[in-house]
Amino acid sequence: MKSWTIAGQTGTDDLRLIETDKPRISGTEVLVRMTTPGVVPFDHAIINNENEANFPAAVLPIQPGNQGAGVVEDPGGSSFKKGERVMFGAFVYGFMRPGSWAEYVAVEADHLGRVPDSVPDGAASQAAVAYPTAYFALKEAGMAPGKTVLATGIGGSVGNAAYQLAKALGAKKVFSTAGSSAKADAAAQAGFDNVIDLSKESMMSGIHARNGGEGVDIVIDSVGGQVIAEAIKCVRRYGKTITLGFAAGRTSTITLADLILHRGSIQGYGAYTSTPAEWREAWDVFNTFADEGKIKVLFDRSFPFEQAPQALRYMATQRPFGAVALHF
Repeated sequence: MKSWTIAGQTGTDDLRLIETDKPRISGTEVLVRMTTPGVVPFDHAIINNENEANFPAAVLPIQPGNQGAGVVEDPGGSSFKKGERVMFGAFVYGFMRPGSWAEYVAVEADHLGRVPDSVPDGAASQAAVAYPTAYFALKEAGMAPGKTVLATGIGGSVGNAAYQLAKALGAKKVFSTAGSSAKADAAAQAGFDNVIDLSKESMMSGIHARNGGEGVDIVIDSVGGQVIAEAIKCVRRYGKTITLGFAAGRTSTITLADLILHRGSIQGYGAYTSTPAEWREAWDVFNTFADEGKIKVLFDRSFPFEQAPQALRYMATQRPFGAVALHF
């Protein structure tokens, strides 16, 4: 089978397309024939040796690809059926065990979710992680009907997933942010309202202008850097902020008074710490809302499998509005 591999973490120049044996499954594994391997920021971090210092070391050589979608080739002893459409994404893939950038991948059954009929494979290649991450972040923050929510970074997979899920879960109002007018315009064309163009106004003034002069109950921030410092200024009394990403930087300088004055709180969350039962709960919610038309996964484009280096550079430099994937 065709597979991408890296022997070092020196960037896309180290990627090699090779022929290797189809994996053999054992134990609780399922053999998946990939249709759309995902191309995500975590892949870029691993391939460029930019993963967190406290992460385990990557097991090299490694087959990249943290997420993806495909069909069940061999269900093993699982409850899945041959030919069923599935998606997956978990911390270990493309990092500590072979990932999605291959024709076939051995995936633990607990890491697989069924793809709803309403979601194409390309979109599912990132939905497997983005929507559970957003769902549990909202749940941790105390999401309930009638709440107001700010989900930063509308162009990112988790940002727009949190926005859509908050609405589907009954939020009174949902807000988001865009770092440029182009991203704000793309969001408007995709049907997102209350998106604050940060190139034209501050986050706090944008929220207050659209929310009767008040802050929000919940902030879901997947951007990090100084964006989260500005987001914290937007909470109302007893508001809660969940941080779960750092595309704009791994450190931030927060003004403590912004939390103290509103008795606000901030908490970290990572989907990869969730249990198999929690993943299934989130995938069930995603599937229901997708089939009901309450959410729609954003998809930008796919690249031929042989163009994985170009796809990775495109994802990292263009910051597209929607998922990027490979296809066979």
